[in-house]
Amino acid sequence: MTNGADLEFSYELRVPAAANAGEGWEKPAASADGVDWDGTVHDLARFVLAVWQVDCPKRYRGLPAYVEARNNLGAYAEITDLTPADELVAALEVAIEASQMADVASDRRRQELEDAMRDVRKFSSYSRNNIAHRVRGVMSRPTALKVMKE
Repeated sequence: MTNGADLEFSYELRVPAAANAGEGWEKPAASADGVDWDGTVHDLARFVLAVWQVDCPKRYRGLPAYVEARNNLGAYAEITDLTPADELVAALEVAIEASQMADVASDRRRQELEDAMRDVRKFSSYSRNNIAHRVRGVMSRPTALKVMKE
């Protein structure tokens, strides 16, 4: 997976034992937004965890940590183990992220469709039935009618 111009990564690293000691969950032990990364979200999380284990402040040394990493297109991973993924697991992680991003894209497109249906209903002379008929290839009639009621 390569980083396109519109792909941004972020991560948060948390240390549960430190949080349980009164430091709280509100602020992660480390985080960043707009990370330039040319790889998967899973790989970014493993990389952040590996760097953390070497460079963390003394008060965190020896405590287990985990990283939540994501990109702006919907891929997400939570990593607690920095062991590199073998070839098959890496392929699985790529497939997981592709599926996550497809789900988010589908949700966005669905919302755009629903908004367009409402706009046509509100600003044109088309009836609810006519609009429901037009979208029949991608949405059932009862669902279309319900969307326009909202």
